[in-house]
Formats: sequence, C-alpha cells, structure tokens
Amino acid sequence: MNKKNISIIVIVLILIGLGSLYLFWAKPWQPKPKGFPYEIDFSKIQNMNSESFERLKQNYQSAKAEYEKNNSDFSALMTFAFINYQVGDYEKARDIYIKVGEDSPKNYSSFWDLGNTYIKLKDYQNAEKAYLKAIENGSDQARFYRVLGELYWYNMPDKKNQIPDLYKKGLEKLPGDYDLMIGLAEYYRDTGDKTNAIKYYQEAIKKYPEYKTEIQAEIDLLK
Repeated sequence: MNKKNISIIVIVLILIGLGSLYLFWAKPWQPKPKGFPYEIDFSKIQNMNSESFERLKQNYQSAKAEYEKNNSDFSALMTFAFINYQVGDYEKARDIYIKVGEDSPKNYSSFWDLGNTYIKLKDYQNAEKAYLKAIENGSDQARFYRVLGELYWYNMPDKKNQIPDLYKKGLEKLPGDYDLMIGLAEYYRDTGDKTNAIKYYQEAIKKYPEYKTEIQAEIDLLK
C-alpha cells in the first residue's frame, strides 16, 4: 500500500472518530426517568380497622404491579385515586380521576368519584360538571341524578329549581325508580308544593307497596 492510500485511510478514520465524538456530545439531553408517581403515606389513614387497612395495602401493591405493565391501567389508577381520597389528599385524588377521565372518557365511575372529590374540595362548579358527565355516561344510574340534586339543594341554591326536571329526566331512563320518585316528592314537600309531593308519594306506594307504611306517614304529615 503506497503512502498516498495510507494517508487517505488515516484521514477517513480521523473524520469518523471526530464525527462519533460530535454525535456523543451533541445528542439532545434526555431527562432521567421519574420514579413511581403514586406513592402513598398509609400512616395518614385514620379510623380504619386492621383488616380493611391490610386489604387496602394489598390492593395498592396489586395496582402498582399493574401500573408497571401499563401506566394507563384503569383499575390501577382508580385504586391510587381511591386510596388518596381515603388518606385525605383530595387534590391528588382529583388529579388522578381527571387523568382516568381523559384516558377513558366514556366511563362513569371516575366522573362519579371525581364529583365526590370536588365536593370535599368545595369546588361545586366542577363537581356539577363531573356529575353531569357521569349522568351522560351512565344514564341508568339513579344515584347520579340524586347526588346532583343534592348538590343543587345544599350547595348551589340558585339551581334548586332544576331538580324536578333532573329527576324527571332520570325517570325517563328509569321508569318507576323508587329513589327518584321519593326525591321528587321530597323536593315538592320541602318547597311547599303539597299537591305534587302527595302525587309522587302515592305513585311510590303503588309501585312499592311494601313501603306503604313509611310513605303514608309522610303523606299524613302533609295533610
């Protein structure tokens, strides 16, 4: 091999080396992966019996295992949110429920729980939005209508007058539902509309004669 060819090879090797160094130092900075984001301080849980406490910890460990396989696992995230709620970290529970809703926008469980969490945070406007989403996704769940009605009654008095339409909407999906009929009767009773209160109490008796004694006692108080 002549000197000219050797020189060319040396130059090529030097260029390759310089290029490798450039790529090494010029590659974009990559942040270090974060640790597990849902650590729980179980010492904050109060007034829970030992059996329930141990079961909660076991559920947490199971959820962590599922999360490691899939960090969008619905059940795992719901477990983390629930435990944070139990601990009293409502802000963290809220944030997890929001994430679940973004990942699974057609579910109703996370929106129901999100509404309950907003109640703890006294954020009634967002609680209403969460309950409305729960109703949209789970229109056959009477408890969603009732809890929204209670929110209007106790925390958003300017929307009290929407309760009858809300419960009647529920009855369209759940004809003859006991809780919704009684809810309507109680609304009319508490707003002084005895005629409609008695009407819905009587409808409840026809549908649920086994509760006649208790319901009739409410009717008698209105006469």
